[in-house]
Amino acid sequence: MNSSLTERREEVGNNNSGVKILMMLLVANMMALNTVFAQAKAANDLDSPHSTARSEPAVTLGQKSSLQSKVLNKTVPLSIHLPANYDSSRKTYPVLYMLGSDYRARFAMLASTLDYMGEGQIPEMILIGIDLPEGNGILLPTREDKDTTIPDSYIDFFETELIPHVGNTYRTAPYNVLYGASNSGFFTVYTLLNKPLLFNGYFASSPSIMHIPEVLQQKIKSGPIQTLGQNRWLHIIYSDDEGLNDIVSEFSRAIEEHKPESFTYKVDELVNQGHVPAIDFTMFLLALYPDFNPIQNLDSLDKVIQHFEMLSKRYGYEIQPPISVLMDLGFDMILSKNLAVAEEIYQYSLEVYPEGKLLYVGMGVVRRNQGQLENARLMFEKALAIDPDFSLAKRWLKRVEK
Repeated sequence: MNSSLTERREEVGNNNSGVKILMMLLVANMMALNTVFAQAKAANDLDSPHSTARSEPAVTLGQKSSLQSKVLNKTVPLSIHLPANYDSSRKTYPVLYMLGSDYRARFAMLASTLDYMGEGQIPEMILIGIDLPEGNGILLPTREDKDTTIPDSYIDFFETELIPHVGNTYRTAPYNVLYGASNSGFFTVYTLLNKPLLFNGYFASSPSIMHIPEVLQQKIKSGPIQTLGQNRWLHIIYSDDEGLNDIVSEFSRAIEEHKPESFTYKVDELVNQGHVPAIDFTMFLLALYPDFNPIQNLDSLDKVIQHFEMLSKRYGYEIQPPISVLMDLGFDMILSKNLAVAEEIYQYSLEVYPEGKLLYVGMGVVRRNQGQLENARLMFEKALAIDPDFSLAKRWLKRVEK
């Protein structure tokens, strides 16, 4: 039995192991090459005289959409990426809004990072990209007279059109995060200082806050952020080689001097990473959810439930224990021959995730070890009813049928 369980862990992998940031970035960039937005190579392959079948992308990340905006008086192109288990689940998801998703490689990198980290280091999230075909400079005040009409109108667009549209279209949790880089990073900071309650978290990578710094300073000292009564969070990341040191330091001094207790501010200066560091998004997410899955402490079902109840209270929406956490805990109990405890864990898990195909496999292994081969077979068949191609369930089913 121990060899089978070892094999199982090798097959499924442990999503809760320590995060290797470099590995995640490599995975994200590799996946980005196969996005739904990059079909040129496939088209070339079809034109090849040696091609005998239509090529399909190995990975698809996101789909195109659009929203007709009365506020902006134009059609806004959108890029949408949903969690892998969205269609088979009933839960709600926090939403991350990305500015400038027409930069397809960047959108693909963010989408694949969310997929890779989802439920292991952070909750699964919906990614909504706002394409900016005119360039992200459109989010800046005009250079001549520092007019902020356009960035103000984009804030209005988010508040009155896009966020309500996303909430009506998808199963969203009441937790929204805004991500912007460079000029759109300026817009992220500008939005926080003008409408701090619009988003729960604000990510700004290499933000161009040298534009109208005096206005930003005034907003910090006497703007809406001063009356902030709910938790809000701003994280700035930039590199020491892009000329932002002085302006970010000045901005940080003003924030630290005037910020209310309910506002959390974090800034990271990286070394020799260039404009909009590639590692920024992973760092943002790990800082936003620093203790999402402290696996060394979650060694019982009660501790798991209590931990995610604590996180739910902190973030203001229900965060259920992830399938990966429950699955691993159950297998730990099987390995230690605590089958009654493992059974309790999987019974709870299947109440929370009735479509959790992996959990049916876990319960099937419990039944198999209890000598209940017919019940074990039923569990593996339920997993296959959810996903007929689920190879792990097929292999376990063959074992109990022999």
